[in-house]
Amino acid sequence: MIIPHHLLSSTSIFRRRSIQASLGSALIVILLYRFFFQAAPLVPTVPRPQEIPPKIWQIFFGYSPLSDFSDPLQTWISKNQDHSYTLVSNDGGNDFVRKHYATRPDILSPFLELRFPILRSDFLRYLLLESEGGVYTDLDTACTKPVRDWVPEGLRSQTRAIVGIEYDQRDDEPYVGMSGTRMQFCQWTMAASKGHPLMSKVANSVVESLHMLARRHGKSIRDLEPSDDEVVEVTGPVIWTRAVMESLSEATGTSMSYVNMTGLKEPTLFGDILVLPIDGFGAGQPHSGSTREGDADAYARHLFKGSWKHGWGG
Repeated sequence: MIIPHHLLSSTSIFRRRSIQASLGSALIVILLYRFFFQAAPLVPTVPRPQEIPPKIWQIFFGYSPLSDFSDPLQTWISKNQDHSYTLVSNDGGNDFVRKHYATRPDILSPFLELRFPILRSDFLRYLLLESEGGVYTDLDTACTKPVRDWVPEGLRSQTRAIVGIEYDQRDDEPYVGMSGTRMQFCQWTMAASKGHPLMSKVANSVVESLHMLARRHGKSIRDLEPSDDEVVEVTGPVIWTRAVMESLSEATGTSMSYVNMTGLKEPTLFGDILVLPIDGFGAGQPHSGSTREGDADAYARHLFKGSWKHGWGG
């Protein structure tokens, strides 16, 4: 089940105006046609993504007792009284995806087939934000600044997604576990408006990668038991970073890479995606210029329990 901080609801209102004409009014119909379709032709518009809604999502699939996360969990609720809070269980995830993706068997079927917990958790976080929007954050994170303060005031009307740098190689040697990439975005905390193209992109990419992994191992998606490296590649930071870079390129109309963001010092808007520097979501790490002590520039703090990894406790 999904355990909500309070009930969520939505209302859609559609208005239609009809024009009725009889055969004896043909001239009027012609004049109306000329007025609306010739004198003032309609220009199709592409709907803009909405603002990031005040919702916070976390997922609990039972790697460890929930009490192990009670202190950091409470920071998200106490510091964000103006946000709804929802903790999603394994069954709740199934219910959510059945509700929101009933007409998308390409999404629904592979998600319901998945049995490997971290693959499900990774996939679900993207679907939560694509379908409802808001902030997703792992249970082993603590909120250090209220969400309302994450976006600089002058950028709030333009920001529709928030991502944070996890790794920035700069001029150093590659950090262990990060070889092959000079920049990686964290996916333990992220935010997006409902239906943002970034979330749609990564969700579709995950589906494709799951099918490829299943074919590689000669297994069904249901029977997948990936290595830690495969998890990172197929549903984790690697596929997330690729989707972020592609979305940044599309949003700006340029070819974006680490060159555009390495050494970033301030939250910077690219298109409608706000990129946070290393300390935004990645403070406390032993690389990338991350601040080891203090939370002055940290919006969220990752505690790195890593309970999903093979051989890790928790």
